Amino acid sequence: MNLSARFCGRFAYAAGRIFDGERTLEDHAVVVENDIVAGVMPRSALPRGMPVRHEPACTIIPGLIDTHMHFMRWQGPLYLAQGVTTVRDVGNELAWILERRDEWQGKLCPRILCVGPLLDGPQPYHVHVARRCGDLEGALAAVRETAAAGVDGLKLYVGLNPAWFPAMAQAGHAAGLKLSIHCAGSVLAAGRAGIDEFFHLDGILADVWPDHPAGWLNVWGLPEFAATWDRQREVADLIGDLKMTATPTLAYWDSQWRIRTADHLQSEEMRHVPPAIIKTQAGDGPDAAASAQWRRALEAAQRFVGLLLARGVTLLAGSDVPCGALPPGRSLWRELALLVEAGMSPQQALCAATSKAAAFLGHPELGRLCAGAAADIVVVRGNPLDRIPEKPDIAAIVRQGVVHRPEDLVAEAGKDVAALGAEPWGLQFALHHARRMGVAAG
Repeated sequence: MNLSARFCGRFAYAAGRIFDGERTLEDHAVVVENDIVAGVMPRSALPRGMPVRHEPACTIIPGLIDTHMHFMRWQGPLYLAQGVTTVRDVGNELAWILERRDEWQGKLCPRILCVGPLLDGPQPYHVHVARRCGDLEGALAAVRETAAAGVDGLKLYVGLNPAWFPAMAQAGHAAGLKLSIHCAGSVLAAGRAGIDEFFHLDGILADVWPDHPAGWLNVWGLPEFAATWDRQREVADLIGDLKMTATPTLAYWDSQWRIRTADHLQSEEMRHVPPAIIKTQAGDGPDAAASAQWRRALEAAQRFVGLLLARGVTLLAGSDVPCGALPPGRSLWRELALLVEAGMSPQQALCAATSKAAAFLGHPELGRLCAGAAADIVVVRGNPLDRIPEKPDIAAIVRQGVVHRPEDLVAEAGKDVAALGAEPWGLQFALHHARRMGVAAG
């Protein structure tokens, strides 16, 4: 079947098991009509003569959703090759990402949802992908104007004055949008202000260890952090009471210990990450002590995720590609594996990247295999419901009813790499690298 092969009329995919986004079905088939799922039924109930592709040693799952990433064109085929058919861009230049969102169907690319720029304070850190908010009036204008542009959500960033949060949340909700935050201060203050979701577990540190030593997420890896355990449990209780959603991006935490090891940059998973991305993300090279601290930080983050799980907090799967030089798509599978290590079952982890993600994002047609759903389907050899594979063996991907083979998609990857330096995040990464190297950037 070639790259652009399309189902004619109705067609069925049958497998030993189907995960429909919420439950597992044995000996069923997914019936597709053009770009929509017509239904899921027992194989024995399929109409006589219907074309069926049998995958007896495989599991059929909905197309995966990466709920936290920053889009660059080179990522598109690689995401699809790993079964990721929808991504949510959580910070990019507004006009640029809206244009990418409008054109995804004509590209070898996942469906794109987006929040527009990072809504940041008077001195934005990510200048190429942020909107500056100098005061409350400017912050409210940013919320309203970004919402009016037609984005799928809003993201607040670290430089905003927390005193502005309640009014910003009210304005965002009035526009029908949920608000997410990368939080420099108290995540509890953000939740009490009405913000719906927090990223990276950022803001937890301010609530559990307000006088912590200098540092960012890596501070979780200090031995003294263990003394905050009782307070961590209290904060997890309060997050549960606030009904906040968390997207912990454990894959990013994981990337930080890996990129500080001597052999990671030469590993197989890095061969499709452009050298320009690796250069800006790999820091100062191998550092055994820093790597060990980040690994302890990841373990502490996973323990906190376990607390959130025990309190019924909704957790979504997001990778933060390309930060940390993470490989598109592959990192979402790693995120699922890390969530399982934190206490989820494989089925719960898959829900975090399918039905739970779709529900939070307000797209019930995604992340499920049921009548009326988008025909986004992944055929995985083996059974990811027994164990989440970090490197899945994918037989086929269907996006909007069009079937693709992973090897064809990988062969297409790399064609947009030459232009990445002119894209918003390419410019931003170059600026960060210049700052780190002490070079004046124009």
